[in-house]
Amino acid sequence: MTAEPGPRRRSLAGLALILAAVAAALWLPRWWENRLYRQAEKIAGVGAPVLSGSLTDARKKIDPGMPSKKVIAAIGRPSLSLHTDGSSTHDIWTYYYADGTMIVNLTDDVTQKISVDYHPPRIPTSARR
Repeated sequence: MTAEPGPRRRSLAGLALILAAVAAALWLPRWWENRLYRQAEKIAGVGAPVLSGSLTDARKKIDPGMPSKKVIAAIGRPSLSLHTDGSSTHDIWTYYYADGTMIVNLTDDVTQKISVDYHPPRIPTSARR
């Protein structure tokens, strides 16, 4: 017997590799596009939760100058948050309530500005179904 596989076995192995490469070429781009789309949706706040309670009650519990930990203890985690790093850190926390939206701006984990909008929140939805 010879140690080398026959030509038929090598042909089948080559065919299997070609089929795997074609399948990867068809599947990977779509998988990557869907992954990027889900990340973009997350950044845009698609499906962000509407919190229980009222905007007025939540606003009364926090003030500028409060550390971020006290804000979270007082009104909970935001519906949507954005964070940037640099020489100082900046955060934008968005709280959605049925009666409006509150945006809390933080610099270096300290509340700087609180803005409110007394209109029902406009939460984006996914374009893909």
